Amino acid sequence: MTARARTLLLVACATFACRAPAKNADAVDASPPPPRAAEDAAAAAPAVVDAGPRLRASSEVGPFELPFAPKRNVYYVRSAREGRARLLANLHGVCNPPGYACGYWVSAGSNAGILVCPEGNARCGEAPTWKESFVQMDDDLERAIATVDGAHPGEIDRAGAILTGFSLGAYAAVDIALRHPGRWPHLILTEADVPLDEAKLRKAGVRAVALLAGEKGSQVAGARRTAERLASRGYPIQLVIMRGAGHHYSSDIDALMADAIAFVLAAPDVTRDASR
Repeated sequence: MTARARTLLLVACATFACRAPAKNADAVDASPPPPRAAEDAAAAAPAVVDAGPRLRASSEVGPFELPFAPKRNVYYVRSAREGRARLLANLHGVCNPPGYACGYWVSAGSNAGILVCPEGNARCGEAPTWKESFVQMDDDLERAIATVDGAHPGEIDRAGAILTGFSLGAYAAVDIALRHPGRWPHLILTEADVPLDEAKLRKAGVRAVALLAGEKGSQVAGARRTAERLASRGYPIQLVIMRGAGHHYSSDIDALMADAIAFVLAAPDVTRDASR
């Protein structure tokens, strides 16, 4: 790993600026108009558009950190919109903190739902890393999700959840999704040439997979072969190339992750054919 890559792995994500919404101070005349005037006013009035849930201020979105285990935090980003939001979870890689693995695409994450990123169980210098089994990583992930859910009751919606992983975290993400059919219907795997079996994915209820690979990295060739193989069998899979990147994110990762999220969510449900 180059010095530049090590530096990138330890960079903290940018903080957010907070702007309070403007208030409308215009007075409203509540007295009813004459019948004809009311008809004219109704004809001239623009159609009412439902703007959806209110947007949260940046300071309400985060990112934040909470302890979920001894000497370990969960890094998380709330949804940009109020109310219940789709769960997105991420498992970082070796010597790769959540502030990097998740912190470089907080905009994509908060626009799609609520992003939960636990720290690994060991240390690599100052950065967290993983030195436990995928089963234990799965348990840690669930504890982290429960911690965020406890801090913001009712916000996490697990329907249509997305599980993402970087490097080792991507290998763990596949293992976890296959062991819990229906729990993680969408996978986004970054910088990991993970062996993927179409039949097992369908059986586990995984509807779609997006792969991200660095153009100059060692994982891209294998990821391309995997994408071509599964696509030839009609399985929804997308390969996104991170231009100029090795085993790290490209500078446009926020936009690329937004595209990957949009792809997996728009994919048709192929899992209904799993038993055929």
